[in-house]
Amino acid sequence: MPLQAQVSDPRLSGFWRPLRYFSLARVAVAGVLLVYLRLMRSAFGIGSGVDATTFVATAIGYMVAAIVLLLVSRPGRFRLETLVFIQVTVDLIALVVLIYAGRGVMDGLAVLLVLPNAGAAILIGQRPSLFFGALSAIALMLMAVFQWLRGEATEVAIAQAGLIGAALLGTVLIVGRLASLLAAQERLAAKRGEDLRNQLAVTQAVISELHDGVLVLSEQGEVRAINRSARVMLAAVDGDDALPGLPSLWSALQQPASTEPALSLIVSPDSNGESDDMRPMSGGRAVTFSVAPGTNQPERLLRARQLDSTGDGRDTVVVVEDLGRLERRAQQLKLASMGRLSASIAHEIRNPLAAIRHANGLLGERLDSPAQQRLAAIVEDNCVRINRIIEDVLSISRRGSAAPEPIAAAAFLARVIAEYVVQSDVDPTRVDCCIESEEPIWFDAGNLRQVILNLLGNALRHSSHAPGAVRITWAHAGGTPTLSVSDDGPGVPQSVRDHLFEPFLTTEARGTGLGLHLARELCNANAARIRYLPAGDNPPIRSQFVIEPALPPASLAR
Repeated sequence: MPLQAQVSDPRLSGFWRPLRYFSLARVAVAGVLLVYLRLMRSAFGIGSGVDATTFVATAIGYMVAAIVLLLVSRPGRFRLETLVFIQVTVDLIALVVLIYAGRGVMDGLAVLLVLPNAGAAILIGQRPSLFFGALSAIALMLMAVFQWLRGEATEVAIAQAGLIGAALLGTVLIVGRLASLLAAQERLAAKRGEDLRNQLAVTQAVISELHDGVLVLSEQGEVRAINRSARVMLAAVDGDDALPGLPSLWSALQQPASTEPALSLIVSPDSNGESDDMRPMSGGRAVTFSVAPGTNQPERLLRARQLDSTGDGRDTVVVVEDLGRLERRAQQLKLASMGRLSASIAHEIRNPLAAIRHANGLLGERLDSPAQQRLAAIVEDNCVRINRIIEDVLSISRRGSAAPEPIAAAAFLARVIAEYVVQSDVDPTRVDCCIESEEPIWFDAGNLRQVILNLLGNALRHSSHAPGAVRITWAHAGGTPTLSVSDDGPGVPQSVRDHLFEPFLTTEARGTGLGLHLARELCNANAARIRYLPAGDNPPIRSQFVIEPALPPASLAR
């Protein structure tokens, strides 16, 4: 790898700390050299050719340079490679002068050249550091030859200089290789650490959005980690770390587990990709316990499943499930299956019913007796009723995605009311239409027509025959659009209000119980809301059904 590409690599940012240690070592070496001067004078004397003044001046200058280089060895001021080249160059010049000022190659100061060469091998790689190693070996050889020519050293000094130079080059090769391997391992560890952090972040994000609670408990029952659903299930209060339901959970986990397998909701698509069922969940033991969310709230029945440990850790992973939610989900799946079955049956009934109705019409044309004609009329009425049930069931089953659009309220409501009046042969004066806002209704036109027809039919059946007994109102009060259908009838009994929009619920003997359910489904498809207001909640107006359509998209809002 070229030097410039290597030293400019962002991964070298991790070498600033070793460079700092390298600079501290230089300061320590410079201090030792100042002390070493006194020992040289008393024990060995100063080498000829360079006086003690040069040694002292060089040692002091080296100390000053070491301190300055220590201060500038910080990220952001200079490039790393620039600092390393400057520092190693200063080291080589100062140490070579100090070695010659002593007793030359024969002195033990030559071993100090290992420090800058090894540091260069660590900080800038093996190839660039070989340049400094070669310079060090050449300098030692030239110094030994010069001293030999002047008669200040023997041939042994030249041999020793060669050996020290070879040792320096070997040190550079070995340290450089080890440093490159260590750097590669460090980069790999950093990458693995980053991957692990990313995986942990993704796992935490997924776990935090689970409907089931997940928490990790220690051997003493202390919470190591917990997701949001588990906090809600254990009756935690926002902003408070306390978990009121934790003692009940921990106590349940200490009890012997049931031998029955833990059931959980598993989605298993069939050929149409729509089927769900309840299957045993593998792994761990399951216990049931209850938690009271508050003083005025009923207890919540929960099930905790302790997962089997897969390692040597002593922490326990516990999955908490809300049995009430599972029961409601199972009920929804049951209703969905019943709906698909009902749609299939309704489709099969439709053709025979049409044949019966047609045959009854032909038979009625030949009947002269009033009693027989009355029986034929009963058959016709019940055929119409059955056909209405079939239409409602098929409307629910084949309901597609809605396409909301702006609808002019006045013209649309007038057209729907006129259509119902003609089809049902009712007095048009019984229905009032009140438009209090010029804003359009944001709804799928076909879906809104079905909703209005269902609500209008219910209102006319339960209201009086007085003019204005039924009122349809479109308003936009307080920024919230509302479309209401009210009547002067007795309203919905209190006993059935909680189940008003459930399928097949009706208070009328001839009703299908699907009209309000279909209205709610169509409102949900259009991101709208439908609710019932009894007469007592909105005097002096009578009971009413209120539809709150969705607001138009921001790009179309005026």
